[in-house]
Amino acid sequence: MNGFEYISSRQNEKIKSFSKLKDKKYRDASGEFLCEGLKLSLEAVASGNAKYVLIREDVADSEDVKNILDKCGEGVIKYILAGTVFEKITTENSPQGVITVAKYPDNLVLSKEADASFLDGKRAVALDGIRDPGNLGTVIRSAAAFGFDAVILGDSADVLSSKTARASMGAIFNTDIILTDDLASYLFKMRAEGRRVIGACLTDTSDDFLTMKKEFTDIVVIGNEGHGISAPVLAACSSFAKIPISDRAESLNAGVAAAIILWEYSKIQRA
Repeated sequence: MNGFEYISSRQNEKIKSFSKLKDKKYRDASGEFLCEGLKLSLEAVASGNAKYVLIREDVADSEDVKNILDKCGEGVIKYILAGTVFEKITTENSPQGVITVAKYPDNLVLSKEADASFLDGKRAVALDGIRDPGNLGTVIRSAAAFGFDAVILGDSADVLSSKTARASMGAIFNTDIILTDDLASYLFKMRAEGRRVIGACLTDTSDDFLTMKKEFTDIVVIGNEGHGISAPVLAACSSFAKIPISDRAESLNAGVAAAIILWEYSKIQRA
């Protein structure tokens, strides 16, 4: 394709730098991450965060790829890659032939930069120790789908890993994501601002989630897939709630539980 640089060597310096973005420390150092696949690449381009578009040569003429390229701004640099070169970068087993290298989105903020007023008028959910990238991306996607403005993350999987970003289906570009290394302290601050912090877990005092009174400003905490909410975060909760299930199952997957909770809260009118 005219105007596109073709790269056939796996030893190309650009290819080496792109491949390193599979490692979190290189992502953090460069402020760039990989968006793999057609949908996520399109979202990266549409959001204005795309810096490079990498196209495997056998799909360069497809309509889906042309659609992505048509939406690229003037500053986006485009490369055509030989198949073996593309394989060095991708993390997917069956890649679609497109990877976009994007800058870290502006809606990704540290908790120290997100004071109490940051969440004023916003609907938020907190995630404690969600270690599975697919679950994390799915919850962020559900949060966006059900009108949540922010997701607060504590001790969870890397939100900009390829698996998390892909599972989010682009929601990482349009949902505020607050990163904290002390979720309990952040939640105590939210309580001081008058917000209820509700732990989604089984305790002797857990309310029935489906019938309990819900408020727009509530922050529900969803815990780790296997171990639930950590002790410090439990201590930061003002109350607890459980989703009623039959005795044929011990618990729900974190992503499924989150979807139910987010859906129920989406019924509450925006404050």
